[in-house]
Amino acid sequence: MADIRSALGSVYKAGPLGTPRDFPGVTLQEQSPRNLIQLSGWPDSFGAICESIAARLGIRVPVDCLTVTTHDDVSILRVGPTRLWFVCGASSARVRAFTETLGAGDAVTTEIGHSRTVLRITGSEARTVLNRGLPIDLDDRAFPENVFAQSVIHHIPVLVHRLPSSDGPAFDVYVSREYAVSFWEWLVEAAAPLGGRILESA
Repeated sequence: MADIRSALGSVYKAGPLGTPRDFPGVTLQEQSPRNLIQLSGWPDSFGAICESIAARLGIRVPVDCLTVTTHDDVSILRVGPTRLWFVCGASSARVRAFTETLGAGDAVTTEIGHSRTVLRITGSEARTVLNRGLPIDLDDRAFPENVFAQSVIHHIPVLVHRLPSSDGPAFDVYVSREYAVSFWEWLVEAAAPLGGRILESA
């Protein structure tokens, strides 16, 4: 498979961001291309697929379109009633081996990592930056760790995942590749007054 090139190559520049501060208010970082596999099932067989995932991969499928479940380096997001995203690390081969056992009558699986840009936003002002465009309450009680939401920012569809973190709020934002540059330009402009840093791509 051909290497995935960053959609932000022409505009991404690591370094200080905006107003200088003793401690960065926000840190931005593009994440390396993910092993992102989408499974789309059928209503009549989706329950059985979920049971099979739990048995074969050792990870429970979320019952709602809000919670993220994780085991080892595989996370599952239920992005629709019968649609799942598997976000995988080194275990992607294990997930692929499972999906290859499924027939078209069970589910349709597609690798979609090439179609998304993933941006990690961390720091004490991470919520502030996102809420300059995201119409969702990101307070800990309303949007705790291991949840996600699909919404729009700057008129661009996004999926926002609140990550577990001991160093303050941390979010991964998934953006369709075709909107990546527009979203990045908005994000940098929104974050600049708060001060921070753009890290080298992970």
